Amino acid sequence: MIFGEVNSALAIFERFTTALKKWKAKPVTSVSQRFVELFEAHGVQRNQIPRVFGNNLALNDVVDDASLLPKLTEPVLDAACSLFGVRREWLEAQGEEPYVHHQFYKSPQDFELFIKELKGARPDTEMTGYLIVPTEAMPQDQAFLILAEVVATLGDEPIYRYHVCDTWTFGYWKSRAYLTACVAIAWKNDVYVTGRYADKRELSTLAGGANLPGPVVARLASCGRRWYAEDIALQPDLYLRDVDPEQDGFGVTSALSLWLMLDEEGWMDTGLKKNVRPAFEAKLGMCQAIE
Repeated sequence: MIFGEVNSALAIFERFTTALKKWKAKPVTSVSQRFVELFEAHGVQRNQIPRVFGNNLALNDVVDDASLLPKLTEPVLDAACSLFGVRREWLEAQGEEPYVHHQFYKSPQDFELFIKELKGARPDTEMTGYLIVPTEAMPQDQAFLILAEVVATLGDEPIYRYHVCDTWTFGYWKSRAYLTACVAIAWKNDVYVTGRYADKRELSTLAGGANLPGPVVARLASCGRRWYAEDIALQPDLYLRDVDPEQDGFGVTSALSLWLMLDEEGWMDTGLKKNVRPAFEAKLGMCQAIE
């Protein structure tokens, strides 16, 4: 199942929308505020934290920040960081970037290792992902590959930990090729990446580094315009869409040549058992003939 049904995603989105409005309007200045912010950004409201998180927290402990602060011991803070994969410095309100952002440009082998390590650590946990791209792409616009794994439940609804893989210039031919390889690797390892289009405001939120991605991912899951991300590894025309052609079509031919090289190395195998290499070879030949 790809990241749950739409209704489930909508429920997630609605669950934290109200809570997000509470903390967006005011700066976070204390550990207790940021602790609550962390859970709210993942769809867990303040009074639901004990049910989801445990760690000997009770409802009367989370009723307000003053009551919560004495309960935020070293083990509790470490457990919250581990649950959602955030930096301890951020949770202590001493840093602005909650995550270590993962970068796999030119490193498909490292991405495969990353996927395998995540799945090996939690073999029975559902993991999926999104490839979030601009609605109207310009050459320097960024794309984001975000992996999501279920780490808890709230009733019947999943709670996700996110892994942000960024530094993808969507229109640059070399970046497109390595991004495509990562999507193919994910699919081959049963991590099904689906595509979503995002507006510039949402992309800016993801690119800022200081924001948790849950709100953007939830909105896109519930009502975002979708596309089939795996097709960039399978269909030459979709693979080339919005690639900057550069002078004399250099960007297009280079993108196709790099796709073929990465395919020879085994990185364009989606596991879908489709022989698509001839289509990419034919597309390259056609483009070279035009030149």
